[in-house]
Amino acid sequence: MGQSTDSFQIIQPAPPIASGSAANNIFWSYYNNIPPFSLTQQYAASGGNQFYNDYRGLLSALVPSREIDVKADIGAANYAKWQAYVLKLPSIPSMNQMPTMFRNWAMFYAPSVANIGSSDYAAILLDPIATAQNELALVYTNEKGIPLNFDWQLSYDDMVNQLNSSPQRAFTFNSNSMDSNVSNSWTGGSDSGFFGLWGGSSSTSSISEQFASSNVTVNASFDNVLVFANTPGAWYYSSAMGLAYANQTGNPWSPNSSINWNNTFGTNGNMQRFGANVIVASGMSVTVTSDASYSTLDQQTITSSGSAGFWPFYCGSSGSSSTNTATFNENGNLQITTSSIKGVPIVLGTNVLSAGEFVGHSSAPANALYALAKTFEEVNA
Repeated sequence: MGQSTDSFQIIQPAPPIASGSAANNIFWSYYNNIPPFSLTQQYAASGGNQFYNDYRGLLSALVPSREIDVKADIGAANYAKWQAYVLKLPSIPSMNQMPTMFRNWAMFYAPSVANIGSSDYAAILLDPIATAQNELALVYTNEKGIPLNFDWQLSYDDMVNQLNSSPQRAFTFNSNSMDSNVSNSWTGGSDSGFFGLWGGSSSTSSISEQFASSNVTVNASFDNVLVFANTPGAWYYSSAMGLAYANQTGNPWSPNSSINWNNTFGTNGNMQRFGANVIVASGMSVTVTSDASYSTLDQQTITSSGSAGFWPFYCGSSGSSSTNTATFNENGNLQITTSSIKGVPIVLGTNVLSAGEFVGHSSAPANALYALAKTFEEVNA
């Protein structure tokens, strides 16, 4: 797919993402998923570590350099009205807009607290932790715990528009001539959670082992292939996470929290790596052949399993969007044909960055940022 072994991870299964009311959330879930340390990711939108939830936990363990309680300063009733107003806006405003926006709102609805509320938000801007916590406070959740304003900067429609104008790509594969050494990849060859011949099947089943030990060829072509980068929406503040990553102990970590640097960014942490972008394709045509001779019973099993999708992408049959067909010649040799229609995106992989690469901060700049924030506070105190 033209990606680097330094970061690429194949995502399986890869169902088409049709347009509709759920398309954004389905698409965003690929970015929200924390990738495992593996060359393959057996993707499940509801399972594993989730960026948004882990980020909320991280912010709960961080302490601003100065406590600023907007809700207490302006009163709970005014705070509720203010948040209701903000949540009705077409998009969540940035913290840079908050001081002026609050003053303008309060002059009409709560003039007695216009000055203190505006001053609070101005002071919050001097501290990345306080800024991040206040940004996140504007993301309400429904009764199922799903954030109402959980979003990413670019949407499903943005991706489809770019995908439709993206270039073609094709490749061939022959197991007899492939380079099977993946020790130089970003995981050093570590791999886990992969299927057998069809989606959900065991890689150690007799059919899967027969397929894997045979000569396998692949001819794949795609009408469009896009590497699509995205960034979190208003709920995320990169400076705060960069500051937390740069300081393993002490500020801004709370000494009273069970969440710390080691169980967040360390070797057993829940935020060790992130999907920086996704590789999306449409108009897929893949032909897989196996020179193994399959019994009549095995042929029936394989043919009936096509709806779950076949190796390598496990793109399941989905109405008119994608199809899988398994056929056999007189010798029992297998040919699998998988196709998807142009314009319907399929996520085939992601490029994985370490936490340090993702936040883009070294220790020195992040520490300097925190020191600068404290200096500004002392000058303005």
